[in-house]
Amino acid sequence: MKLHYLLAGLVASTLVFTGCGSDSGSDSGIDREDATSSSSGNDLSSSSKKAKSSSSKVELPDGARVATLDDLSRNMLLEIDGHEIHMTSGSKKGLFSFSIVGDKVDTGEVVVISDFEDGIIKINEDNATTSIINTLGDDYFLAQMAKKMTIAFTVDSSGSLKYAVDSGDPKTVETEQLPATKAKIGKFDDMVGKKLTCKAGEDTSDIYKFYDGRFIMEHVAGKKTLQTMAGYADIHRGELLLVPVYYTGAVMALYTHVVSSDYVLDEKDCSAEDFKIGKIKAADLVGDWYSYDKELKLDWNFKLKDDGTFHLEAFSNINEQLKSGSWDLYGDVLVMRSEKCLDTTCQIIIMGVVEDFEKDKGFTFKHSGTDSPAMPTEWVVQKYED
Repeated sequence: MKLHYLLAGLVASTLVFTGCGSDSGSDSGIDREDATSSSSGNDLSSSSKKAKSSSSKVELPDGARVATLDDLSRNMLLEIDGHEIHMTSGSKKGLFSFSIVGDKVDTGEVVVISDFEDGIIKINEDNATTSIINTLGDDYFLAQMAKKMTIAFTVDSSGSLKYAVDSGDPKTVETEQLPATKAKIGKFDDMVGKKLTCKAGEDTSDIYKFYDGRFIMEHVAGKKTLQTMAGYADIHRGELLLVPVYYTGAVMALYTHVVSSDYVLDEKDCSAEDFKIGKIKAADLVGDWYSYDKELKLDWNFKLKDDGTFHLEAFSNINEQLKSGSWDLYGDVLVMRSEKCLDTTCQIIIMGVVEDFEKDKGFTFKHSGTDSPAMPTEWVVQKYED
């Protein structure tokens, strides 16, 4: 297993216990953290954040256009600073990877979270994860590449896919053909809707659920959840890549696994089964939602924004609960990470299933929240005074 390190910005710590064949440190499954007080609330934002490309538009020659995800091949070859680079777009759900072409198997790779807005992948320390084998040669170049680089993709008037690095001259992208194998899962589409339960220790298991470009992993002992991870997932060049974005306890920035054709993860003791993914569009969940707690006489406002942030507050004469942070939707599972809260401690990760959703009415949110006062489960569309 390669060592995977985080370039600043994605995660505060680099230790990992689950997902890499080790069960040490199972007490890391805390989902409460002390917060440092600030004038705008207690800031919990030192850990991982969802990243976007923050693109800047490219000047196009006559007849050219900005490239879209549809223009990208699954595997491509680029030439950057004298290095031949494998670039993989995989299932095109937000992860891109880069590695050096060569004879060595154990070379590093750079994995980037990007929305490919305006055909641009901006690589920086906020959205890039890298695996480092050594600090010399090819791996050194990859480490430097992961710190800061912009690659802009365009399609010229003849239909050829081009790329330009850091505003340099455009070059033609080459398509790379990789031989298919029946020994392992080669496309992430075959993982979507699968639940894998793998033995992690004598009395613990790792339970993985795979969604469209996303995953949720729970490290459990019996019915007790010790740790949770959720984030981006894809298969690139025969490797399952997992990049945690929402998590409890200490995690690594990147996990790599090999999944056999019978859904065994890294030759562990695993069982696989199908599960049904509820289909709710994240765009439909965006909006202002309201709930009223009759017993505590509390008004609750829950705002889910289209930039992936949320704001939750409960109030009577004063604020009783106040949280803000980031959110994402995995099928019908709403995942939230608190980055600021009113109290000195609060639950960092809340997740649960959204049920009975009607865009113009409301929904039920059966969640894992344990803070007091308790976040309601029933929400309706917020109404405003005329």
